[in-house]
Amino acid sequence: MTARGLVEFLGPFPHETTCRVIDWVKEEVKRQIGNTGSEPGKRSLLNTLHYLFESQNHGLAKDALESVVTLSFRGMTLTPIDCTVLSHAIGHCDTIKHLNLWDCHIQCEGIQRLGPGLPKCQELRLGGNKLEDSGVILVSAALRNPECKIQKLELNNVGLTDSGVEDLVSTLSTNSSLTELDLGRNWLTDLSVPAFRRLILTLPSLERIWLFGNQFSETGKKELESLREVRPGLRVYL
Repeated sequence: MTARGLVEFLGPFPHETTCRVIDWVKEEVKRQIGNTGSEPGKRSLLNTLHYLFESQNHGLAKDALESVVTLSFRGMTLTPIDCTVLSHAIGHCDTIKHLNLWDCHIQCEGIQRLGPGLPKCQELRLGGNKLEDSGVILVSAALRNPECKIQKLELNNVGLTDSGVEDLVSTLSTNSSLTELDLGRNWLTDLSVPAFRRLILTLPSLERIWLFGNQFSETGKKELESLREVRPGLRVYL
């Protein structure tokens, strides 16, 4: 991918040729991002991101990726190495408005490798992955970043329990960007209700929270619904 590595075999490249290659890579990335509705399209984009990563040409990666605002690999299995490559790609983007990694079979190691890139995302979809409490704690590291841009966070159906909610709420008390939080279809019980009460008191930016499909009793649901009285305008979806 880099001209420098090929000079020994092919001779020096004219500057015009190098510019044409860079322009081609940029257009190819743009084309592939618009074609991620199918499994082959997603795989093609991921392969290109691997090539950019392996080239170790930061200038080329920045030129190709800085204007990218959305990335979707929904439903595609991502290995820890794929997650490293994806984090590298995000690092060269200005801001990712929408990162969709729903049901990508990501576990703790993958989230750990993604970590450095997550604070640059505005809408982050991680639902359907087997993160469990330990993985959600790793996501929390991104939320603690003072430059965190995450506004919408989807953690539905990730195996989160009451213990994990305690850690998440503690982290969010220092966050000022989050407006929507989806924790639906997890393993939360009435034991989490006090944590959610603390959450809405310490996170004034929060506007919507999804909690449907958990293990709340009817009493717990009523207590959660009463949170709307504590914060008028807050939408709680049960």
